[in-house]
Amino acid sequence: MGMAHVTSGRATFTYEDLINSNSSTVPKSYIPKSLLKRMLIRENELRLSDEYQKRYCEAEKTSSSSSSSWLNVTDELQRQIIREFNLDDEMDDALLCLRCATQIYPDLKHIPLYVQYNRARDGNLQISDIAPNVPVIQLDGQETHAQDEWPICSARWSPTQMPIKYNQTHTIEERLAVAKDFIRDFNLQMSIVIDKPEGNLFEKLYSSWPVRIYVIDKDYRLTYKAQPNESMLELNELVEHLQSIIKSNE
Repeated sequence: MGMAHVTSGRATFTYEDLINSNSSTVPKSYIPKSLLKRMLIRENELRLSDEYQKRYCEAEKTSSSSSSSWLNVTDELQRQIIREFNLDDEMDDALLCLRCATQIYPDLKHIPLYVQYNRARDGNLQISDIAPNVPVIQLDGQETHAQDEWPICSARWSPTQMPIKYNQTHTIEERLAVAKDFIRDFNLQMSIVIDKPEGNLFEKLYSSWPVRIYVIDKDYRLTYKAQPNESMLELNELVEHLQSIIKSNE
């Protein structure tokens, strides 16, 4: 669905993971694959339609304190699909099936936009690996919700309060142009670097999208790597890890 579901931000989340998760996220009944495939195709059509792109823009132009967001629009969109396919009487289970479609039927992964362009990966840097010793700098890489991939017109945190619309960058020049706009709009004074589009080496190593916390020790060894749990990070787990490091150094 986006970033508010048990499967969100978890590219390797499987059906086994789904059934082992909170029982409230598992459908009590399942939609046949042929029908679910048609529903996913319809969802893509609506997400890219002028009507829903306008609604995404309007939602994201609201104040950051507003409860409305692109997630609310997506929820309404998916409910519309359920009604269009005459599954109103099973709304809750039908929504779960739609949102877990690629876990239930992995061969449908090529259909949903939010699966095709989901950049959430575990990353190549694993626990006990030595992290490259480089300065900590703000990084600009691939567009998360590029206009030509998975558009949502996000503007919630932009100082301009205007929808952010960029196509995915494929060249240094394109990425530099986006980075310069970012620096201008947010009035950033810090140094900014970009990931080379042809390799996206930082993204492949750290896979920091949508959010990731790393702990690297004094020897540059990775000791902790946060993993999303139902679209959130467990800060208590991080605190416990840091406390264990402090205790071991006493």
